Amino acid sequence: MKPGDVIAKPWGSEHIVDLNDAYCVKYLRIRRGRRLSKQYHEHKRETMLLVRGYALLTLTDERGPQDIVMGFGEAYVVEPGTVHRIEGMSTEPAVILEVSTPELDDVVRLQDDYGR
Repeated sequence: MKPGDVIAKPWGSEHIVDLNDAYCVKYLRIRRGRRLSKQYHEHKRETMLLVRGYALLTLTDERGPQDIVMGFGEAYVVEPGTVHRIEGMSTEPAVILEVSTPELDDVVRLQDDYGR
């Protein structure tokens, strides 16, 4: 992947804004009722900011799952090892700005609606 790439996903799309050895910046567009896989990362750290629409972020840690309706302009940090999933909730796709460390292939899927 490289800056400028738009990758179609079964839940919407990813638009890579910048990618280098230090970080990755991308936009996630998530359609209503569609979900990313339930996943965690061994090394990747993500910070997400909702910029349009509504989305549900589910974080699971030692206390169990926690559903968070993402608030506009609020940052959410997902540390390595934290199980998480995002679902689009608005009529128009939810748009999330994600800034992460650059390990794009560091995805451990635990559950996926699309058989990946």
